[in-house]
Amino acid sequence: MRLNAVKILKISITNASKNEILEEIQKYLASPRKIRQKSLKIFTPNTEQMVFAHDNPGFAAVLNRADISLPDSIGVVLAGRFLTKKPIQIPIRGVEFMEDLVRVAVGRHVPIGLIGGRDNLAVDTLSCLRQKHGKLQDSWAEDGPEISFHNLLFIIHNSDEKLYFERLSRHIVRSGARIIFVALGPPKQEYFVERLARQTPGVIFMVVGGSFDIISGRLPRAPLVIRLIGFEWLWRLILEPRRWRRQLALIRFVWLVLQEKLTSRG
Repeated sequence: MRLNAVKILKISITNASKNEILEEIQKYLASPRKIRQKSLKIFTPNTEQMVFAHDNPGFAAVLNRADISLPDSIGVVLAGRFLTKKPIQIPIRGVEFMEDLVRVAVGRHVPIGLIGGRDNLAVDTLSCLRQKHGKLQDSWAEDGPEISFHNLLFIIHNSDEKLYFERLSRHIVRSGARIIFVALGPPKQEYFVERLARQTPGVIFMVVGGSFDIISGRLPRAPLVIRLIGFEWLWRLILEPRRWRRQLALIRFVWLVLQEKLTSRG
């Protein structure tokens, strides 16, 4: 895609406005099928994922194979301003971009698919999207598979992995879905999309983390003022205290950014 990008901790981050990105996506959806020989992957790397990528080159390679990497957090934006000559201007939140893509799907009358969560979370999310944006005809939703991810081994339980992805790919093609949202949590969702996208060309895949929880209403989003000052991460921490260990990655991220700045000066 013809979108600018910057490198932050060796991870490519798309450096374009939301409107520019959506315009490229519209072009992709409008192009003839014979031109769409590959899928389009949208990732949303935040500070925690970039620290994990720093320690795991395999995951870094997966992130860098994305067609679009949204600057999902204020930390990534600030790091870009600190490290690059053409800084990213503002964060592009994954949950907001997901809703933008849903509007695109409604406008083009194309189905979407939702994969992820437990206890009918994806189904509830699709129901809320239909109430807000329209019918979304032929769209579908299903719980995510049970996945283990340990020592960079990706395992789907209670199903043959090869057969699972073959079945899911056929289902996507038969349904006519052009945009698939995957909410399995990082890094599972990125590896999941990487595998599924290889055998399902012509489809847009976007990883959306906890967006289903917010859109379905199971988890309230931070008030606008908290989002504007860049403290949405703190709101999530208050609502989900078990996330405190994950927030420690922010300290490491700051240190890694400082190291990269010092190295570039030397």
